[in-house]
Amino acid sequence: MGHPTLPGGLRPDSPDGGTARDPSRLMQQVRGHGGTLAHVLGAVGKFRFRHADWPRRLYLYPETLAALVQDLTPLGFYRFQQRLDIVADLERDLFCVDDSGNVSIYRIQAASDPASIEAAAVWLGLLSIAGETS
Repeated sequence: MGHPTLPGGLRPDSPDGGTARDPSRLMQQVRGHGGTLAHVLGAVGKFRFRHADWPRRLYLYPETLAALVQDLTPLGFYRFQQRLDIVADLERDLFCVDDSGNVSIYRIQAASDPASIEAAAVWLGLLSIAGETS
């Protein structure tokens, strides 16, 4: 269930040599390896990059949603829900939309860059701009 961790990982102690080695960069709302969270942040960041605005809704397969819940602490998932309507959908996974009709489909578009993943983590309240957790 879920997705493998993206290269670079989200955790400073990740076995694949995550780029966030400074403990102050550790997102306290992440538990486990954060693989699904990395992909979700990539999808949200890719939407922002393409449309210069943040999405309003995020559609996920039910199993992806379950893995996301496992990747986040209760506080982390609460913060996620404060910014995005999360919709379980059997036909769409990592599909972002806003109220203007803009769409971003993560699986079809190029991989997200680390800066857009970090920007999404900041926007969702999982990481502060200074790199300290909220």
